[in-house]
Amino acid sequence: MPNQNIPKKILHWYDNNKRTLPWRKKVSKSKREYFTLISEFMLQQTQVKTVVPYFENFVKNFPNLQSLAKSSDQKILKNWEGLGYYSRVRNLKKTAILLLKEFNGKLPKEIEKLKSLPGIGEYTSRSILAIAHNKPYIPMDGNVERILKRVFLLKTNNEISKENLSKKKSFFGFSKRSSDYAQAIMEIGALICKPSLPSCIHCPLTENCKAFRRKDFIINSKNKFSKTKYFQANVSKYKNEYLLTKNKKFNFLKNLVIFPMEEIDEKKFKNSVQKKINIKMSNMNMKIIINENTKINKTNNSIFLNKKNINKYILPSFTKKIFNSVS
Repeated sequence: MPNQNIPKKILHWYDNNKRTLPWRKKVSKSKREYFTLISEFMLQQTQVKTVVPYFENFVKNFPNLQSLAKSSDQKILKNWEGLGYYSRVRNLKKTAILLLKEFNGKLPKEIEKLKSLPGIGEYTSRSILAIAHNKPYIPMDGNVERILKRVFLLKTNNEISKENLSKKKSFFGFSKRSSDYAQAIMEIGALICKPSLPSCIHCPLTENCKAFRRKDFIINSKNKFSKTKYFQANVSKYKNEYLLTKNKKFNFLKNLVIFPMEEIDEKKFKNSVQKKINIKMSNMNMKIIINENTKINKTNNSIFLNKKNINKYILPSFTKKIFNSVS
């Protein structure tokens, strides 16, 4: 039986300490749904402090589902530029179109209907149901997992498995203020129960926390699979303009503008005397040779860009990093 005092303590802390975030403004029901949709898509694999300015700019330029659904892909991508994981914004537009077409412009209140929309999976569907619809869900993000690991002092692989953490989630119980409660738990993880140097003096859960009692705050995580791949970026320059290409070749950054590239083996990478850079993307560690002054090899997908004008174009951070590495 969950401790009924837990929700009271957590919500009391939240009411006095929550961050002022633009998607938490008091707005109409329809606007709240829209704000929740946009923020949840942006917050996938991205920190709050990074998302805030993007969110404010995005809802200014696309104030509702209608404006988002009707806007050109180029305009939408430009407003997302630098936020990364561009498949999110493509799915966001598809979802906006489907919501208008099939759900009368409203977010469904059933989890399976939500999960049928592009870009909405287990976690995002639960976040939307809790935050936008005040449904009794507690979405399990890294912040919530970290609290549970410390409260129960979970260390082994079996203890920190998704299945076990999901069972332990009953510790939180439920509140009639489901929207606030879901956000409150995640907020404690983000602001108090941090990965290193948790601020236990401000935590409402110290009486319930085994890690606090034993002064053992080390968090164990299952190692995420991270693969290293090797590439050669071919940099061609003609009259101060660089040759780039619309990416149809690789699964990452699909349809975005990158330098012409090819995947190579580790031996070629190690033996090369050319400039090398390292870029991390999602679960991939990319080791890249910068092969400058290559022969111009223009294709139908080729584009010539002047380095001085790169801010005028929709370029992923990946491409800008390579631009910054060339002479």
